[in-house]
Amino acid sequence: MAAGGGRRFPPPPFAPERLDHLLLLVRDMKAAEHFYCEVIGCTVAARIPLHGMVALRAGDSALDLVDISAVEGVWARPVREGGRNIDHFCLATGPWDEQAMRGHLARHEVKIVEERREQGPEGESLSFYLCDPSGNVVELRRPPLSPAAPPPGP
Repeated sequence: MAAGGGRRFPPPPFAPERLDHLLLLVRDMKAAEHFYCEVIGCTVAARIPLHGMVALRAGDSALDLVDISAVEGVWARPVREGGRNIDHFCLATGPWDEQAMRGHLARHEVKIVEERREQGPEGESLSFYLCDPSGNVVELRRPPLSPAAPPPGP
């Protein structure tokens, strides 16, 4: 059943392909850039001072930061102080050793606020949830270490 009371609509004239980018509001660009580049491993793709922005690359994905404490970032300030514009975002990562990751985060004084082990079609994945310096929640999801067990036979 389609949204909107069961009425069916024609499909859109395009096909969604992938997430292009995520724009995060930050309060301290220097701290945010340190977190995303030094802790998470993103790289700076561009600086756009006119808009108080830094564009980062996270593998094939883009992550844009806007410094809402800067005059140039006033355009992105939320209507309500402290308002959230996302719950969290997830960065799929390459494989990592759990203890090595814990050590890396501890050295940067980044706390894991939640952990999840979830069974998916490819096997069990591990996610660590962290907060960046502006309070945005970042999920780092490791790919499964081993393939999922085949379903039980008849």
